[in-house]
Amino acid sequence: GHLRHHAEEPSLNNSSLLHNVCKKLAEWYFQDGCSVLAACCHLAVDNIQLALASLIRGNELELAACVGLVLGEAANQSTAYCLELLARKYMTTPTWELSADLLQMIPDNHVLLAKLCAFYPGSVAEISQLRERCGLPSLDECKTLAEEAVRDGDLFAAVKFHLLSSEPEHALQIGVDFVKEQLSGSDWTVDSVQPILDLMSYIRTDRLILARLTQARSELLILCGYIGGLLAIRKSYCSIVPALYEYTSQLLKRREVCVPLKIEQLTVELDAWRACTQFNNIPPSESQREEFICLERRILPAEPAALVLSGADYVTGSNLPSHSDLHLSCFTGHRIQGPVFLLEDNKSAISLNDALMWAKVNPFSPLGTGLRINPF
Repeated sequence: GHLRHHAEEPSLNNSSLLHNVCKKLAEWYFQDGCSVLAACCHLAVDNIQLALASLIRGNELELAACVGLVLGEAANQSTAYCLELLARKYMTTPTWELSADLLQMIPDNHVLLAKLCAFYPGSVAEISQLRERCGLPSLDECKTLAEEAVRDGDLFAAVKFHLLSSEPEHALQIGVDFVKEQLSGSDWTVDSVQPILDLMSYIRTDRLILARLTQARSELLILCGYIGGLLAIRKSYCSIVPALYEYTSQLLKRREVCVPLKIEQLTVELDAWRACTQFNNIPPSESQREEFICLERRILPAEPAALVLSGADYVTGSNLPSHSDLHLSCFTGHRIQGPVFLLEDNKSAISLNDALMWAKVNPFSPLGTGLRINPF
């Protein structure tokens, strides 16, 4: 309120001062684990994008969605992203229909609804019911549509409709082959492979973990892990970049796979990223600089709007002392400060902040099981 009052008739000079002060104050609140107060500071000077980014990065998703819907047009992009994360949160047994309702609030939602229905593990009758609710074709129709898309050379549609058919493993094969082919060339970018990887990650879990899909599953996890690492660099999720690279290398070491990625190359990339961004006193070598420039070329998004949400997630209570149970992060080996997220084995733990960032760039659990991670 009082910030508003002073902002009625600012001269140009005062206005930029006010913006700077609010930005600094917001950053201070955010780092203090108070993302709601940070958002209030941004809203006081009408910085809608940054206000919503603060709420989303603080995992205040319900609040962000409500604020975004009230603000309307100016907040559209952030609101849609927020509703998408909330829908992921509810993609679980008692709340599938809520997930569908949230996705239906997003204007351009066809692919999102397809992902939900592909991932849904119900009986044939339940599947038909959810499909009707989402306005999607039946299992049999999807098989026909998939075959048509293959004939037309429409890869994305072929993967989508195969996932929605009764044999989703076909989607895995053609999608993984496409991504491997891309990565074997020299002019791919993160944005040319990420949409298809994200789509494939919604294959039903009970299918994905079948023994006969072991190789395809391992390849999907490796590709999602690697592209996830690059997305983490793009979004400045610095705390999880090494973990994603390590995870990908471990899977490459232990699994029978055939992918155009080499452990040595991953090491070189990670070292170059560290040397060029983690400001220690040793300047990066010429080759590290070149390597990092190559990485950045692949990573930079087609739309600069994608970078508004960059910067680490920091949930409420992140800088409170640790819980009395001693949890060590399986990413860093250090004690976890703030809220803890337990992985599906019920003993491995990571911080909730790291879990949220991981899930935003790589939908699969860090344990390499093929289960999706849902910390929202």
